[in-house]
Amino acid sequence: MTWTRVIGATTFVIVAAMGWACGGDDGPTTVCPADDKSTTTVDESQCKALATVEQGQQSVTTRGCPSCHGADMSGSTSILVRSTVPTTTVLGAAIELYPPNLTPDPTGIAAAKWTDDALALAIRNGIDADSETLCPQMQHFSTMNDYEVYSIVKYLRSLPAVAKKVPRSVCPPTKTKEQQ
Repeated sequence: MTWTRVIGATTFVIVAAMGWACGGDDGPTTVCPADDKSTTTVDESQCKALATVEQGQQSVTTRGCPSCHGADMSGSTSILVRSTVPTTTVLGAAIELYPPNLTPDPTGIAAAKWTDDALALAIRNGIDADSETLCPQMQHFSTMNDYEVYSIVKYLRSLPAVAKKVPRSVCPPTKTKEQQ
């Protein structure tokens, strides 16, 4: 699948080539192997089926997601302030990061556009459900295998829904105040 995003005169092309086997002749494995980007056949069904809420919870904790999205993963209505995150671009434009609500609420990932595959693409490649680039400060995990990414998706979908409308982040030139 190829995603193209045009910003001004610049075109960003992100290729999400997904295709790898999750089981062998002896039946399905308990953990999917690392992604093989050279394979052109797409069959993620077994990896998705093997994903678990428990593995997703472990991965979310290990990867530090709650440090920005909160312990309940409902995001923040306050600007994220971290010593490792800049508050302006190199040209002086203000950056305002609001970690989004990742709970299965309509103000979060329950919106119809957030399919499991859209969430996996956002986690791996930093592309949201509207085919827009996420702010670069959001860590992306491009080498994450299917088992782990779909386990995270299952975990997020299992959380209690939290109704919290989080403002749109501002990270010029990708996302600007004028676009809000």
